[in-house]
Amino acid sequence: MSEKGDVQIAQCPKCESPIQLGKDVKLEALITCPECHWLLEVISLNPLELDYALRDEGWEEWEEEEDVVS
Repeated sequence: MSEKGDVQIAQCPKCESPIQLGKDVKLEALITCPECHWLLEVISLNPLELDYALRDEGWEEWEEEEDVVS
């Protein structure tokens, strides 16, 4: 994460593009990457870190898809 004025920059875990977020971003906020359009979630504020936004109902489906691909 880097900071410039009122902006913080985090990296998309999918495409590694920088994503600008305001200094007032909250933990668990949902963010869409402007490059790859993945839905991401703020998982840490210090340092600012994003991860895939998976909710309870979608997690099992995602794991099943990963098993098929493996």
